[in-house]
Amino acid sequence: MSLSLQAVDAVILSMLPAPFEWRAIPGGNVALKAGGYLPEAAAIAVSPFTIAKYPVTNAQYARFIEAGGYAAQEYWTRSGWKQRHRYAWEAPRFWNEPGYSHPNAPVIGVTWFEAVAFCRWLSAETDLSITIPSEVQWQRAAQGDDTREFPWGDVDPLPETCNWARAHNGTTPVDAYPDAASPFGVMDLCGNVWELTRTHWETGTDEFEGIDRRVVRGGSWVNDSPITLMTTLRDGPYPMDGYM
Repeated sequence: MSLSLQAVDAVILSMLPAPFEWRAIPGGNVALKAGGYLPEAAAIAVSPFTIAKYPVTNAQYARFIEAGGYAAQEYWTRSGWKQRHRYAWEAPRFWNEPGYSHPNAPVIGVTWFEAVAFCRWLSAETDLSITIPSEVQWQRAAQGDDTREFPWGDVDPLPETCNWARAHNGTTPVDAYPDAASPFGVMDLCGNVWELTRTHWETGTDEFEGIDRRVVRGGSWVNDSPITLMTTLRDGPYPMDGYM
């Protein structure tokens, strides 16, 4: 018998501090802009899925560090384990800088490899299958059933709308902007921190091995232009880059 989302939430909250909640996203379609593996814009069908309502917080990521996640090879991809040793990672970039350390603020400076290792650790601890979303899942969660430019609609962000460069000089708690939720109730999809996806920038595949570039979405608190916060903006950094 499958568990309800509420029951799954309870399992995860037995391991991680709040806030945490799954949101069920129905199937639909998204329109991706050209770039990377897409030579031109494309409409993509998305099957139903679930996604976390909030980004992973500092307090939640700390549980992974405290559990010895950086020393446990089984949680890392082969490429990630090599990079973890090459760069001597023991925590995300900026982990010890006080300006970004609020317990309920999103963890920043996390590489793609670290994000995957965190998800694999949490999967093992909860006996659930948890991973980062694909880019079409991210955009579906952000836009809903229309082609809105931002999760909250087609109105450009104001300083009070979400956390971007005209709002704060640093990260904010993941539940600080309830009015900026997406149509499915997902928070902080645009602004605060860039969000990683599992999609390869050059190929569009969701393979977990290799050091190819991966798609990131949503912009962050360092971005000053509304364009960088749009639900359709796509970028592709390397997986060893610790994005803000």
